[in-house]
Amino acid sequence: MADPSTTYYEREFSDDEVSQVSSEEASDIESEQESIPSFKPTAVSLDSQTMEDNMFRSATAAKRDKLDDKGILEAVRKTCETMDREGINLPILLDARTSLLHSKELPTVLERWEKPPRASSGIVRPAGASKMLKKFALKVTINTINEELQVLGPKLHLPAEDHVKASHLTEQTIGGLTEKMKEDAPVLWGLLEQALIIFAIISMITYSRSHNSNRLQKLLAIYFKFRGVSAKGFDTLHAIGLTMSHKWACDVVEALSTEARNEMLAKMETFPWVCSYDNVNIPFRVFSQRLDNQSELGQGTAATVYIKRNAEKLSEFLNQRLKEKRAEGIKKPLTARDIIKIDNECFPRVEEQMKYVVLRMLLDSPEFNLQSYKDKDSDALKAPAPVDELPTGLDHRTLQYLLGTVNIAEASYDDHDRLLGEWYKQLGFGTLAHQMALAKSKIVTWVGDQLTVDRLRHLFTFRAQDDNSFDRLDFSAFVFGWLHLQMAFANSLHKQYLGTSKGRGLAQAFELLNKKGLFTARTQGPFHHDLDEVLKHVGIAHIREDWLEIAGVSKLEDLRSRSAQELCLLASKLVEIYASSDGIDAMDATNQQDEPQRQVVMWNRDILQYIVLDNAIRNGDVGLMEKLLPTLLFQFLGGGNGKYANEVLELLQGLHREWPAELCTFVRHHCWLVNSTGAPGKWCPIDKAQEMNIKDIKVTYRSEGPNIKWDYLKKLHPAIPTIRIVTEFIEQQFGTLVRGKRHTIPSAEKDIQKLRKSYADSELHKVKKGRKHATAKDKAKDVTLEGNLRLQKRQTLEKWNMGRAFERSVDKSWAESDSGSEDGF
Repeated sequence: MADPSTTYYEREFSDDEVSQVSSEEASDIESEQESIPSFKPTAVSLDSQTMEDNMFRSATAAKRDKLDDKGILEAVRKTCETMDREGINLPILLDARTSLLHSKELPTVLERWEKPPRASSGIVRPAGASKMLKKFALKVTINTINEELQVLGPKLHLPAEDHVKASHLTEQTIGGLTEKMKEDAPVLWGLLEQALIIFAIISMITYSRSHNSNRLQKLLAIYFKFRGVSAKGFDTLHAIGLTMSHKWACDVVEALSTEARNEMLAKMETFPWVCSYDNVNIPFRVFSQRLDNQSELGQGTAATVYIKRNAEKLSEFLNQRLKEKRAEGIKKPLTARDIIKIDNECFPRVEEQMKYVVLRMLLDSPEFNLQSYKDKDSDALKAPAPVDELPTGLDHRTLQYLLGTVNIAEASYDDHDRLLGEWYKQLGFGTLAHQMALAKSKIVTWVGDQLTVDRLRHLFTFRAQDDNSFDRLDFSAFVFGWLHLQMAFANSLHKQYLGTSKGRGLAQAFELLNKKGLFTARTQGPFHHDLDEVLKHVGIAHIREDWLEIAGVSKLEDLRSRSAQELCLLASKLVEIYASSDGIDAMDATNQQDEPQRQVVMWNRDILQYIVLDNAIRNGDVGLMEKLLPTLLFQFLGGGNGKYANEVLELLQGLHREWPAELCTFVRHHCWLVNSTGAPGKWCPIDKAQEMNIKDIKVTYRSEGPNIKWDYLKKLHPAIPTIRIVTEFIEQQFGTLVRGKRHTIPSAEKDIQKLRKSYADSELHKVKKGRKHATAKDKAKDVTLEGNLRLQKRQTLEKWNMGRAFERSVDKSWAESDSGSEDGF
């Protein structure tokens, strides 16, 4: 009980009831006799205050101006004595009055209550109201944050019907959501640091309050599921509120696939589409082996539908026109004279590109140093106009939709027959009515490697007398994939120019550059990639050495003194003399030929055509690709690759005899190349896109475990395009997209310089009459000439035509049949 002899002032401001603070902790006060400092508030702008706030603050300021420190002390003492007489204390007074709430002195008053001042360092500091104020501040903060989260939570909601659509999953960027969090939860945001961490923390908090606030959790669940996080890992991440549960991630796969398929079918009604498929081998593991539970390498087939939204819709009469044009064209097969005429019309554009490639090989050399060349901006150094280049931009991106992978191999014609039936079901043509509509009014183009297209074409031939146009595949067109044609071209050059390590062919280059695994041609693994690089490096080395010869200089940098026009003329001259059939003929007309140099000229011609094809594909110049078809035919005929020779013949026959002009344009523009980004220089063959999808199936988004079977994969794989979009979106938003996707490519200049030194030391590019090859194996035959000669042999085209010239039925008998489930799932 308080001592009644003390005054109210002494009781109210006594230090006896509070915890003590040592003088050591108060050493920041230098003078032991320092008096309690007077408060001098900083000026606060009144512009942002209400009229009532201004009134109270003006009154307080006016009264303060009339008092000094002693006056304030005396006034406070008298006030306390008056309060004592009236039987009230400070809490009662403050509770009854509201003036302090509007006062600018309030923050300072609160600070003094939390940590009262003291008269000197020798006197302990009163504890003040620290505990109560902290409890109060915590309560206010919690209430404020709860109110903020109540407002923010619905904005982080991702409805169940939207989490199956890639556009909805990725419509809100982390940057956009971050701004919403800053706006709707400023107090909580201000308590934290690091935007991404704050974003994740607030998302987890809102999710803990309501599982409907799950936008980030759903995105991360899809991401972690297909980035290899185990079920146990999922359980842990779900427990802390970072992701949805593992069960949700598994269940959402079917919903994603269904949505992707529905989107595909809807777009197929609006835009023309193309389909490709290829075999896929998937290992299935088991953890407890039994007679009926064994690990195996499953053999199946994966398919993809490609849709270009810029493609014009095919006319409704094209289906019938194709049947009529094909019936006419089968009776008019291309002749050798026709093909040579086509070649004569096409080759000037190919040669124009060859000259530009030669020019670029000089301009891109470090010795020439294009950046400091006086004519670097000259129009003469620009690339020739494309023949027929595909447009680029976001509106021209190719959409890809994977079909469900099935456990059917491509081992036989019967397998392909079953595959077509399976694809038609998944494409929405599973009923007789839909099949009739497809066969009567649509065009379906199938793209694949040589084996796939050849089997399909033979099915088309075998079914020539079937009862209706659907069974006869009359509505179908078959086109080879250009990636596998490039591989066949590279392998043909490998076979032609391999030679031995004693000569100056590819074998010597492989050994000189320590290129392992390239002496024997393969179709799997990195062989094609590695071979492609060496072919180009050897080509560049030879051409740069020929620049020295054609210009009569000892160093490439000496050519910097020539004008751009002079360089163009020299490039043309180089191709004519050192990289053409005419150049070979000129050397053959002389006595005592220089066999190694003649072979270099032949090599230059062939490798430049290979590089021109590669550039045309990458840049989307389908017109130039078509111009190269006769050249490719000669290469495959002369090189003994009859399968791809037949494929080129079939394409030429379709373009010039059997396909209506509208279908020819569609095949060129939409059935050869695709571009998933819309960026220039990013075109790739359709069969390469299919191989990339198979990589996603087998590696990037593979599923492992004892319960993974074909039925699950069939449901999973249509969801892969959406999964790919989500994973790339997450990695882009969190800044991890670059890791593992961009690799520094080592400079090829050291390899090229080493090759050039070898050629220069052997004086390979200088004429030496009578020089012979080191061994007979080093001599390469001219496959272009050989192919031209074989083409003109009557039996070559007769054999090809005999395998395809069958009269086709026009019957329209549509018997009811059991087509199975329409959707194929």
